[in-house]
Amino acid sequence: MVNNYDISKAMTIKLDNELPPMPKFVEGVRRAPKREFTLSKTETEIALKNALRYIPEELHEKLAPEFLDELFTYGRIYGYRFRPEGRIYGKPIDEYKGKCIEGKAFQVMIDNNLDFDVALYPYELVTYGETGQVCQNWMQYRLIKKYLEELTEEQTLVVASGHPLGLFKSTSNSPRVIITNALMVGMFDDQEH
Repeated sequence: MVNNYDISKAMTIKLDNELPPMPKFVEGVRRAPKREFTLSKTETEIALKNALRYIPEELHEKLAPEFLDELFTYGRIYGYRFRPEGRIYGKPIDEYKGKCIEGKAFQVMIDNNLDFDVALYPYELVTYGETGQVCQNWMQYRLIKKYLEELTEEQTLVVASGHPLGLFKSTSNSPRVIITNALMVGMFDDQEH
């Protein structure tokens, strides 16, 4: 169990200040269908703010138009620029950075789920069921990987719907990672329900 579930006491990790180059898409890899852009002006601002919270502030001006373009084009912000180049796949555990075997093992599992041969729509982080995503965007993917590289046997990483909340002090027999998420059944996915 996580001790003192207080966000202010969590170890917080940020993305680097260096902007990665835009990766090239591999031809023939399944892509998620484009979603219609249906957000109001206020909802659009919230979507941009939510995506930019992962980005160092000095990069906001450059990335805001790029994220807005993704939102208009794909109906959501994936942060494609933050996707690592090429094929992602579960490599041998010793090829991962980390301070404990569990942190490395979680990285293997995440990468295996995003393999071009495994994921339904790997570029959109969808592994199953048309909407089941590993993370909401590629910034979350990068951050989770960074957290897992720092994770020790005396910490627990807490992730809520793809958003890494931080590393919390715990014990060696506590869970190394706690993940919460929710997926609404189509006919109940509205404001009323």
